Amino acid sequence: MTESEPLAVGDLCPHFGVCGGCSAQDVPYEHQLAAKETAVREVVAPFSPGEIRPILPSPDVWFYRNKMEFAFGGLKDGPVLLGLRQKGRFDRIVDLSECRILSSDAGRLLAAVRCWAESEKIPTYHLKSHKGFLRYLVVREGKNTGERMVHLVTAAGEAPKESFLAALDGSGVRVDTAVWSVNPDLSDVARGVVKAVWRGSGAITETLEGKPYVVTPDGFFQTNTRAAERLYGVVREWAGAGETLLDLYCGAGTIGLFCAANFRRVVGVETHAASVESARENARRQGDERVEFHALDVAGAVKEPWFAALWDDPGTVAVLDPPRPGLTPDLRRLLMDRPPARWIYVSCNPKALAADLAVLSDVFAVQSVQSVDLFPHTPHVETALLLRRRGGV
Repeated sequence: MTESEPLAVGDLCPHFGVCGGCSAQDVPYEHQLAAKETAVREVVAPFSPGEIRPILPSPDVWFYRNKMEFAFGGLKDGPVLLGLRQKGRFDRIVDLSECRILSSDAGRLLAAVRCWAESEKIPTYHLKSHKGFLRYLVVREGKNTGERMVHLVTAAGEAPKESFLAALDGSGVRVDTAVWSVNPDLSDVARGVVKAVWRGSGAITETLEGKPYVVTPDGFFQTNTRAAERLYGVVREWAGAGETLLDLYCGAGTIGLFCAANFRRVVGVETHAASVESARENARRQGDERVEFHALDVAGAVKEPWFAALWDDPGTVAVLDPPRPGLTPDLRRLLMDRPPARWIYVSCNPKALAADLAVLSDVFAVQSVQSVDLFPHTPHVETALLLRRRGGV
């Protein structure tokens, strides 16, 4: 099976219907795209957009994800389970033998780590009792580089390094770096404080249009590399060329760096300090001195005089790529009180997008809408919008 080859109905993943990882494998891909495009059209139609472009498909329909968070589970004295949450059940794990949205190597890697946990007799963590040790196995892959990171997340305690690395080697799967993190809290998240780098540098490299980007254990990077290139290409087209580009919620700086060649100055703002460090490292790797990144609250950044001057400059173009909940109330107020002439909104959540547009539509007109499918076989869709201030240029 190749990345883009469709599955026959009788050739569904053996975990389909139970696993919560992807729910639309049995729907032809062109029908998935049509449904997503319809959903986005229904969200934006009340705001009379100037144009709604046809949805852009993912270049890869299978094995497209560059990151998966596999959870450990299992009953006491029972076999170790390693996979994804059962559909509709946060407390049950589907023990995966393969994962068709990550890579063809996933099954061998999961099997090796599962056997390691059982041979070492390491207890898995349970969400209800908050007892146990093994919590998550996060796998990150460079789809354009082939590099792979394995990130073991545990509760507090000690993890057997040498046998874990031996298990990875025994899988026959390429692993460039292995990281161990500890999450001692009750929160069910697949990250923690990095305790040790057991192999490699603790990061991998991915590329967008041939340019390198560092990917750290907890850093944000769009989960579908090749579809992200299409999405960022739309952003770059709409941003055009000019004096300054503001990359807000910049993460590791991917959008700003992707568009940097067209601007004299690119300024990225992000609250997550580790992501800002990754963004700065990406700029160094690419040798781009026009780009700068700041660890600031996006809405509060305008209190800085230098940022306020850029925000109010009519030659500035802003790109906002907020988290799934959408724009914060403070940022909505900033956009309403001091509206830029034009800006680009990148949204991963149509419901949040609809709520934001309902507030902003009196001030901004939606000029263009472009959906991009970053998540085949799921209901999720990414949408970019070009907005202009009403009565503005």
